Amino acid sequence: MPEQLLSKWIQHIKPHWKTAFLSTVVIGFLTHMYIFTNAIPNHDSLINIYTPQFNFNLGRFYLSPFSGISSYFDLPWINGLLSIFYLAVFAAMIAELLDLKKALSIILTSGLIVAFPAISAIFSYMFTADGYMAGFLLTASALLLTKKYSYGFLPGSLLFYFAVGIYQVNLPLLLTLTTLFLISEILYKGISLRKFFTYAFRFFALTAIGMALYAITFTLYRNFFAGEVRDYQGLNEVGSAFSLWDPIIRVRNAFSHFFFRGFAPDMPANLFEVANVAVFALLLLGFAMFIRQRNQAVAKPMAAIAAVLILSLPFSAYSLYFVSPGVNYHMLMMLPLVPIYLLPVLFYDNLAAATPKTKLFSWATVLATALVVFNFALIANISYFNMNLKYEKSVAAVNRIANRMEQTSGYENASKLAVFGEISMESKMATEYVPESIPRMTGALGDTFLRFPSHYQYMMENLYGISFELVTPQEYESILESSAYADMDSWPAADSVRIIDDTVIIKLSEEPE
Repeated sequence: MPEQLLSKWIQHIKPHWKTAFLSTVVIGFLTHMYIFTNAIPNHDSLINIYTPQFNFNLGRFYLSPFSGISSYFDLPWINGLLSIFYLAVFAAMIAELLDLKKALSIILTSGLIVAFPAISAIFSYMFTADGYMAGFLLTASALLLTKKYSYGFLPGSLLFYFAVGIYQVNLPLLLTLTTLFLISEILYKGISLRKFFTYAFRFFALTAIGMALYAITFTLYRNFFAGEVRDYQGLNEVGSAFSLWDPIIRVRNAFSHFFFRGFAPDMPANLFEVANVAVFALLLLGFAMFIRQRNQAVAKPMAAIAAVLILSLPFSAYSLYFVSPGVNYHMLMMLPLVPIYLLPVLFYDNLAAATPKTKLFSWATVLATALVVFNFALIANISYFNMNLKYEKSVAAVNRIANRMEQTSGYENASKLAVFGEISMESKMATEYVPESIPRMTGALGDTFLRFPSHYQYMMENLYGISFELVTPQEYESILESSAYADMDSWPAADSVRIIDDTVIIKLSEEPE
């Protein structure tokens, strides 16, 4: 019977899984409830209110089926519920992977994961968020299978293949989580060099087979199905020759910018940067305490390997720099950095001796990590606050433009739309206060999401019920070169909106040369 099967299944759920799951759900909803209960699009979601997300030209071959679980509509509440569920299971898997024992360690781990700025940035693209979270869950599942079973890398590689086919950032996420697991095994399980290489072989096989399957799919798409590949994020440059030194420099710059941007001369230092300093101080202190307390239990070569693995984390997190010279990391791609925040928690979880130093380190880790999680929640809600301001300003701007169009002679015969330039709605809130207070949150920053003519077209149709076809590129250039356009003044001048034949022409600003 179903209830008997469910009861038996529940009995097999370990207590630390429940702790991770429930803490992720609670912290997740406390952090992200606002974006779940309000329809606040950004520039991408505005034109993806309904989309099957067939992003084959971005190499995301499996984003559509996994996003389709919640339908192809942009449903903040449903997508948010599924996302939190995926993240809760993901957090439970990480707790199992690292064999975390202390309740506080598990709660802090869950908080770091679900409130991490990359998650908030993904939620600004709510129409696709649940698909991305499903990819993270598949990556963790692949790791657990590989850890637990000698040949677990075989089914795991298939899951990882699907994960990379959802979003390529799952490759660096796999690498950093693998590195974190190996560090844990060396420092606190005392594995031998032979066991280390056994694990290393399994995880290498997992990565190699999964990426080989993805490469085969990518090649088939390009060569046999004549699929086009966009130049977005250097996807069309994969395999291009470049100097090995260039990505190393880019890793250093990107890593320092993420963690310590506020210490640059042109930016203020916020709680984010100060808390990051505390995290790195705890990381160094925790490793030093390990060396002093367990130097007899762990061989020096293994401790040295652990140190090298810790130093390799930035290169694993930014490994896509070594894949294509055209890659530019943005906040949606930063989840692979979360293992760095997890390292002090891992050290704390394995402290047993109650000495004054371990007590001090334990309290410092718990308080500092709790502060980090709280600050992550603040960053999320400042981002959502700015998104709401952008949305309100954009809606008001299009309302004014639509009203002007309707009052222009010839409106009833118009069927095409031509929008030139960008509307200016700058404010100190969006250009100074918000961007100087939080990290660079992709999708959430800026004054408006009205970047392209298609944004005006979609907003007019979906919010105001006014339907127009955009002019063709040839018509666009013809209007741009016409004397009628040259005589127009920029918005909000009286003649910034004209209707010529069947085309509404809107001149928001001068087009750049």
